[in-house]
Amino acid sequence: MKRLTNLITGRALLIVVLGILIVFPSGCSKKRSEAKEIKIGVLMPLTGDAASIGVPAWNGIQLAIEQINSRRNSEEPLLELVSEDTKALPAEGLSALQKLISIEKLKFVIGPLTSTVTLAVAPLAEQKKVVIISPGASAPKISESGDYIFRSEISEKLGGAIQATMAVNKLAYRRVACVYINTDYGAGLFGVFKKSFEQGGGSVVLSEAFDQGETDFRAIISKIKSEEVDAVFLVAIDEVINFVRQKKELGLVAQIYTTPIFENKLYLEKLGELAEGIVYVYYGTYNPESQDDRTISFVRAYESRFNSAPTYYSANAYDAAYMLYTALKESKYQLKTVKDALYNIKNFEGVSGTMSFDSNGDVTKDVSLKTVENGTFQFYKNVR
Repeated sequence: MKRLTNLITGRALLIVVLGILIVFPSGCSKKRSEAKEIKIGVLMPLTGDAASIGVPAWNGIQLAIEQINSRRNSEEPLLELVSEDTKALPAEGLSALQKLISIEKLKFVIGPLTSTVTLAVAPLAEQKKVVIISPGASAPKISESGDYIFRSEISEKLGGAIQATMAVNKLAYRRVACVYINTDYGAGLFGVFKKSFEQGGGSVVLSEAFDQGETDFRAIISKIKSEEVDAVFLVAIDEVINFVRQKKELGLVAQIYTTPIFENKLYLEKLGELAEGIVYVYYGTYNPESQDDRTISFVRAYESRFNSAPTYYSANAYDAAYMLYTALKESKYQLKTVKDALYNIKNFEGVSGTMSFDSNGDVTKDVSLKTVENGTFQFYKNVR
């Protein structure tokens, strides 16, 4: 009798187990996320010569990930940021990426911000199949740096050409001097600008490169004064402050024509009235004064979180974080397919503009002219 009871009990248990397997099959067709937590690396210049653009970018990333985590459902993994300071130096950036890969085992990185560091880390990222999304690297060579390299900033191959065309057709510059930072970013932009400007009928009468962090531009400015130029095409980061001050000191009256990096309130504070009338090209449609709901929400959240105004790179980095999240979500958090999901992103509506990744991991954006008027950044003209 006991054996019969055990047999019946065993059969009943088997039926229950089979029922559970039928209702909850192990090979469920709906894939679950691979991890309850996904770490994302961040490579930014938090100290050094490019910290003035790196810290606001880092803030934009933090804001985006905090928002994403606060809205996630119970099935979505928590996103955790692990940041490293590149100091805008290639060796520091490469060492930081090696650390993120070997110690943190990361597969996704937002950054680096600068072109030189991005190009330095790209081979390792390709080798280890780590996705890189830079919110600021614009050197043309990045388009050919690998399948795992993306950016939410447009390439200077496009931006520099449009900037040169606007210089000729919109600003009526015919003779310019080019002064540029001697990095992959600066040299790449100068090369594209010079070629396009001269093809458009303009003349580059003088070109001078300077090292990152340079503070004395008097010799270069003196050379420019000996030429008759309509404008100085200046490619710089924080060096713009001393260049503009010394330009005034030496009495150079030529117009300053510069890059999107100039849209930083730090420069307005440092330069005061000397910033008035400076013209610069601007990529994307982000305007902190816009009444667009997306922009208003971003600016308010950023100012509340960091007690400062967001910059051009804050918006770019914020969008880069959301684009990565979009790819993670589309791939159902299957880490091996995130790269392909990024390539499939089309018409992403970001704070900095509407973006789609092409086959090189590059994006296109609207290009505009802006200037400083009455101590504020103002749109000048839109150019498609």
